[in-house]
Amino acid sequence: MSRAQKYDTQPVRRLKRNKVDGKLGGVCAGIGDHLGWDHNMVRILTILLIIFTWLPSIAYVILWVIMPKDARAPYVREHREQEAARSRITAPAGTVGSSTTYGDVKSKFRSLEVRLQDLERSITSKEWKLNRDFRDLER
Repeated sequence: MSRAQKYDTQPVRRLKRNKVDGKLGGVCAGIGDHLGWDHNMVRILTILLIIFTWLPSIAYVILWVIMPKDARAPYVREHREQEAARSRITAPAGTVGSSTTYGDVKSKFRSLEVRLQDLERSITSKEWKLNRDFRDLER
């Protein structure tokens, strides 16, 4: 096995709630992300299991409380939406034949707003100031 193949592995997907793509608590979307399954398929399977047994409803509530929320979800969703938008666009935006919709633009600005809030929260944190002070001491 070559050195490149040895380190070219898939990252471990942690089980986290996907609140961006989730409908209720993001548990089914998080499980779908973890397993690589379609979110709707996980939801349908969960609903069917709840109809026939009550165990998934209890497990859903427990997972909702225990599972950490995925902070990267908006970025993953933004990437997915960009890929879908690129596949639909045949003409430049704003021209005749363009398939860019108001929803596409609204979604893009919403994801940019989330990213900007994350950046602002990071820069104004005490940890960032402490790291900056340590970096300045090294110089």
